[in-house]
Amino acid sequence: MPHDFDNQPFQRPAGIAGRLAAPSFVIPAGVAENARFLAGKVDEVGLCLFETRACLSYGPQDLPPDLAALPLRWHAHLPVDLPWPQKSCAAQSGHPARTAANLARQVLEKAAFLAPRCAVLHPPTGSPRMQRCLLAGFAHHWQKHCDVPLLLENVAHSDIFSLGQGFLQDHGLGLCLDVGHLLGYGQKNLLFSQLPEQASLVHWSAPGDGDRHLPLTDFSAQQMQTAASLIPRFCDTAVHMAEIFNWKKLMASLPVLAALLQPHPDR
Repeated sequence: MPHDFDNQPFQRPAGIAGRLAAPSFVIPAGVAENARFLAGKVDEVGLCLFETRACLSYGPQDLPPDLAALPLRWHAHLPVDLPWPQKSCAAQSGHPARTAANLARQVLEKAAFLAPRCAVLHPPTGSPRMQRCLLAGFAHHWQKHCDVPLLLENVAHSDIFSLGQGFLQDHGLGLCLDVGHLLGYGQKNLLFSQLPEQASLVHWSAPGDGDRHLPLTDFSAQQMQTAASLIPRFCDTAVHMAEIFNWKKLMASLPVLAALLQPHPDR
C-alpha cells in the first residue's frame, strides 16, 4: 500500500555502502511492510523481536515467505522480556537460563527462513556475577541447539566491560555496541576498553536525556566528538544500524553517519 514516505526523495549516502542497516519499524506498519519499504534503501534489516509472547504468535501474515526474496540481509534483536531468574543462579536441574534461551530460540525460529546472520541479546539485570552466570548458561543452551551467532548489547544495567576480560571470547559471544547507550549512560569503562574493536554490529542514535533513540542531528558537540573517536576503532566489516524508529529522522541521520564514517587521516 503506497504511503507518503514513498514520495520523499531518498539518496543513499555513499560512505556506508554495503554496511547500512535499519530496524524493522521505521514506518507505522507491520514487519513485512517495513521490510518492503526498506528494500533498496538499506543493506540489512534488524528484526525487532522485542516481545516474547507477541513474537511467538507470529504467522505467515506477519513474516510472509516472500520476504526472503527481498534484496536484504537480516539480523534479529531477541526479546527484552525474557524470563531471567531474578534472585539466584544456583545450579538446578539443567540451568536457570535454559527457559530464557529456549524461548529466545523459538522466537528466532519464526524468522529462520530469512537466515538471520546474528541475534542480539540484552544482558539480564543483576550483579555482574549474576549476569555472568546467566549469560554463560544462556550461551551454552543457545549454541547447543542453534548456530546463529549471539551478540551481547551494552545497556543501562550492563556495559559488557563489567562481565570481565575475555568473557565474550570464553563463551563464543560477539558484541553489538550501542553508541547511544554508551553516550547516554556515560559508559566510560566500555569506551576506554578494547571492546569497541570487537563490535560486529554498531547501533547509532542520539541518546537525548537517556535512551531516546533520537536522530544523529541531535548529537551534542561532545557526543559528536566521542562518536568520531570511535569510528577508527570499528572493524571495516562492522554493520552500522541507524536504530531510529522513524523514517524521516532516520533519513536525516544518514548524512551525519556517512560523514562520521568517511576516512580521516588525522583520526
